[in-house]
Amino acid sequence: MKISGRRVNLEFTQIELMAALGEARSLSSAAIAIGLSQSAASHALARLRRELDDPLLVRTTNGMKATPYGEAAFQAAQQSLKALRQGLETAESFNAATSERSFAMHMSDIGQTVFLPPLLAHIGKAAPGLRLRVSPLPQHQPSVLLESGEVDLAVGYITTLKAGFRQRLLFTERYVCVTRADHPRFASGMTLEAFHEVPHAVTTASGSGHQILDRILQQHHSHRRVMLEAPHFLVLPFVIANSDLMVIVPSQLAEAFTQLAPLLVMEPPIPIPSYDIRMFWHERFHADPANRWLRATCLVTLQRKPPALPLKNRSATHASTIAALAPTTCNHSEQE
Repeated sequence: MKISGRRVNLEFTQIELMAALGEARSLSSAAIAIGLSQSAASHALARLRRELDDPLLVRTTNGMKATPYGEAAFQAAQQSLKALRQGLETAESFNAATSERSFAMHMSDIGQTVFLPPLLAHIGKAAPGLRLRVSPLPQHQPSVLLESGEVDLAVGYITTLKAGFRQRLLFTERYVCVTRADHPRFASGMTLEAFHEVPHAVTTASGSGHQILDRILQQHHSHRRVMLEAPHFLVLPFVIANSDLMVIVPSQLAEAFTQLAPLLVMEPPIPIPSYDIRMFWHERFHADPANRWLRATCLVTLQRKPPALPLKNRSATHASTIAALAPTTCNHSEQE
């Protein structure tokens, strides 16, 4: 560093010694405080005097006293160490119970419907001062906000986060069919004929998997007769409950729908692959205490098994996953 236009080279031990001298006003006591021998402390003080061109500490009839410059240098050293210590302690700890931090997460419309209620219930009890902001994963440059730290975590079925990201499996999800509870075509359960005959509703909302589902149906020489295309999921449970339409949705979303309207949930008549719901975070924040707390909270509140469907005509579970159609390419997997 430069002091008054002059280059000065200070070692960390010398800064520690100045801070200790400001407290002890004794070289031997300062040496003990920072773990130096008397000889090493004497040599460090001699170097300081040469570098700073000031005696710093002198002997008087009333003991060792700091020079005016030494007094200022000692105080500066103490303040510097205090700031460094506070910064390091802040980086090493996170107290959720008292924190007023704002977290940001990427979630699809489905994720917001399914994940936010249990997540917010947990945060409200464990960390009432926290704030949570959610947004869909951007289609263009999806990694930017996670890399910068503007967004802490992404949760969902995500295939666009690549190098530099870690991930953790939350659960494996599957698709189910939903109709109104008293639909006459399904009084005896699901059949392929009824699946083809009834009109379907689809949504173009983020995370809907609409195009993937159509590809799977085509592979099985099947189809769905679409009558309604909606931009969001919110309207679907009310439309389905009051019509003859069917919708194919993830099982967790179907379970949420049944809390809103009288609905019948059935396994599809053809094997639709399951898929993994994961959380993703950037390598930069892997060791960050706040990010670790958020990840642990998501594990506690979001890990689950898809709801069982005690129905007749349940189709066989397909072993492959949708990842075969749209492979995940993260370079870290199953790492916490």
